Amino acid sequence: MDRKLLIAAILVFVVVSSILYNFYGKPKELKEEDLVKVSYGNVQVTAMYLNPKYPELTKPTFYFRLDTHSGDLYIYDIANGTTLEVNGKNFAPVSWKEDEKSWGHHRIGILEFPEEALEEIKRSGKFRLVVKLESERVLEWEI
Repeated sequence: MDRKLLIAAILVFVVVSSILYNFYGKPKELKEEDLVKVSYGNVQVTAMYLNPKYPELTKPTFYFRLDTHSGDLYIYDIANGTTLEVNGKNFAPVSWKEDEKSWGHHRIGILEFPEEALEEIKRSGKFRLVVKLESERVLEWEI
């Protein structure tokens, strides 16, 4: 009798937990377009927020890309010309790791910001990446 009661209690717990999780605790289903933002112009800026796909990351991390059909993209200082804005606070990158496949018309890499910024993103769910190029570009996320 005790064993049947224990099994019944476990089943009830699993069913109720599942219902509560789906109703209250289920994270927002993020699609690729929620994570990737693009700003078009003479220089196309593409950034993908990687943390939702890689929860082990401890810093806000972005796949970052600049593309153009003319001109040299090495005139832009990505590390010093990019800011993460969250909850009215501005964060400078802590690292820019440029991919070896980068060249004058295509620059690709990983941009990381301080851990403190990740805590702010978790609290707010909204943030902006501001990139200074020929003009200021703003990419916005709401996670």
